[in-house]
Amino acid sequence: MSVGTVVIVVAGGSGRRMGGDIPKQFLSVGGRSLLDRTLSSVSASSRVDAIVLALPAEAAPETGDAYRGLPKVIAVVKGGAERHDSVRNALAAVPPEASIILVHDAVRPFATPGLFDRCAEQALLHGAAVPVIPIRDTVKTWDKAAGTLVTRDRSGFLRAQTPQGFRAGILREAYALAAREGRAGTDDASLVEAAGHAVVGIPGEDANIKITLPEELRMAAGLLSGVPDFRVGLGGDAHRLVPERELWLGGVRVDYPMGLLGHSDGDVLLHAVADAIYGAMGDRDIGFHFPPGREETLGISSRSILAHARGRMAALGFGFLGLDAVVVCEAPRIAPLADALRASIAGILAVPGDRVSVKGKTTEGMGFEGRGEGISAWAVALLQGTRSENGGGAAG
Repeated sequence: MSVGTVVIVVAGGSGRRMGGDIPKQFLSVGGRSLLDRTLSSVSASSRVDAIVLALPAEAAPETGDAYRGLPKVIAVVKGGAERHDSVRNALAAVPPEASIILVHDAVRPFATPGLFDRCAEQALLHGAAVPVIPIRDTVKTWDKAAGTLVTRDRSGFLRAQTPQGFRAGILREAYALAAREGRAGTDDASLVEAAGHAVVGIPGEDANIKITLPEELRMAAGLLSGVPDFRVGLGGDAHRLVPERELWLGGVRVDYPMGLLGHSDGDVLLHAVADAIYGAMGDRDIGFHFPPGREETLGISSRSILAHARGRMAALGFGFLGLDAVVVCEAPRIAPLADALRASIAGILAVPGDRVSVKGKTTEGMGFEGRGEGISAWAVALLQGTRSENGGGAAG
């Protein structure tokens, strides 16, 4: 693949200002995470050839696996302590032949594909380009000595946005110089300016807001005009219990004398969950995506299977709203495991734990489950898209 223009999507922050446990880039607006919306817009740009994504350093490996499967994403790297650290890590993964590099904040989900196109074009022409918005409010500064406000001429001030675009050599040089001098700019353009390069401004987009505070998340929800598109999927699976196999349920290794037989690790719960998600999207099932009998999938972790379903959700424009799952067996007892199973599934899907329910049922000795010959699982998933984004969610 020829790589001319690469976008670094910076999603490595912890989002402390949002005040929650979940990094802000993974928060949902209109049924989809901010990061998923951002990646959809970036990948839709005709000028963008590839995406390098910087995720939080503490993100689970399965989270990175899910995003590696998205259109145009060629690398997922660990973010750093600060934004410039994340960009520096991502720069190392940008192919050396790239001519233009754009840097975009993951929490600006409403930048249009056209803005990425224009930014890339102007960066190629001028060397560095940044979208800007005029300040329409009256601007004042604080005079500390007098203890009063002073009104300033707002015509000389502009608000900078992302994506910010640069010829690749210019951006790499600016970051190398900043590292040698121990400097950190407030944005990428400030480092390029400090390296002696001119930066031109291009018209930004008023809707291209940066979401860092709870009230901005509510504003973002108001910007969505698509009609909600709710989808329900049902998934089920069953496997035989056999000796000398590890027992995996919900991505958790369970201490039990037998395990589930299968081409993969036999995790019936994750298989049911993945098929429920595939079904809600109108997608093909596990057997299509992971055909049994293939040597390369022998013994595959079912966490990777669910991560694939998670990636398909993002690629097809669906957000995850909720899951209800039941495991049917006489033993082991599911109730003591339920919290661990919920947390595991929520972690793989990168959603809050309260969106996942897992419970156990017995058959009172009836059927193969009752006789201890196997375990079955069932799951119902609720997803949401917008008709304007996915045209009804048809999958390929």
